[in-house]
Amino acid sequence: MAAARPGLLARRALLLALLGLASPGHAAPEQKPGALTPDYWTGLSICPRDQVAPRDYNRCLYDAQRTSEAALEAEVGNAIAVIESRADLVAVQRSRWKNLLDEAQSRFLIFRNFDCQSVAPFEGKRGIGNFEQRTLCLIEANTRRARELRARYGDPLPAAPEGPKGPQARPGAWVFPMSPPVD
Repeated sequence: MAAARPGLLARRALLLALLGLASPGHAAPEQKPGALTPDYWTGLSICPRDQVAPRDYNRCLYDAQRTSEAALEAEVGNAIAVIESRADLVAVQRSRWKNLLDEAQSRFLIFRNFDCQSVAPFEGKRGIGNFEQRTLCLIEANTRRARELRARYGDPLPAAPEGPKGPQARPGAWVFPMSPPVD
């Protein structure tokens, strides 16, 4: 049993080194047990809080949140397009993959919304109900998920060339809703 302990300690040291939390010659900053990382949310410099009026700051956060949601939706759409383009898979496999990705995205949104609505507001200076903390959490979660999807599925696929819009004349096909009059 004593031999298992050094192995456990070695695995922990390796894990910490891989995570970048401990490396030779680099000590982590001392922090009280149970204390939050100082100013975690102020690291998001999307909107310059000290340079604008509070109303403009809140509007900037709201716009940044909407933009991050649109970027996340675009990445989900790209992932679906990448799956759809996989000719090496049977249609049933692609369909299952897309359904599972959709389910994973739904579960991510449930977690994100609960975390940002219920937990993140307590992490700020003003406590529960803080719009700033909630919005910064949403922006960070959306951005992180979009980066993850981009890394996993790659850059967006090139758009397919659009064909002409509207009804087109084809040989042997009627393009009118009713048959032409008989002479």
